[in-house]
Amino acid sequence: MLTDGKLTGVSGARGYTSNEFTSADVRANPVWVEIDLGADTDLDAVRLFPRTDTSAAGGGTAGFPVDFTIQTRPDGSGTYTTARTVTGQANPSGLVQTYGFKTTTARHVRLQATKLGAPATDESTKFRLQLGEIGIK
Repeated sequence: MLTDGKLTGVSGARGYTSNEFTSADVRANPVWVEIDLGADTDLDAVRLFPRTDTSAAGGGTAGFPVDFTIQTRPDGSGTYTTARTVTGQANPSGLVQTYGFKTTTARHVRLQATKLGAPATDESTKFRLQLGEIGIK
């Protein structure tokens, strides 16, 4: 589960893994995950915790997004606003990454990836979005 409070991937709590893709470039069909905070909340950062229970082919963290946006929307709205755009994210090698943005009020937070990171060593031809946890600040 992506919001279970477990910040590292361990047996039985590996976080989130998307369906597989044959290429890291998923611009034509972006991969996204969304968190419902339950009520409008003031926030100004998202923390992405990489999966740590599997490594990437070539080393580092498997499946961490390279190009993505962090989007928000308040309760009752169907429209997302891009709070932060990230391009060319380096492999975090298992370390948490924090992405700050202007304070906004939102109930829903969405991470939408258009380029995926390195595949896992045991799936060297399968690209996935993989995260251990998402934290909201």
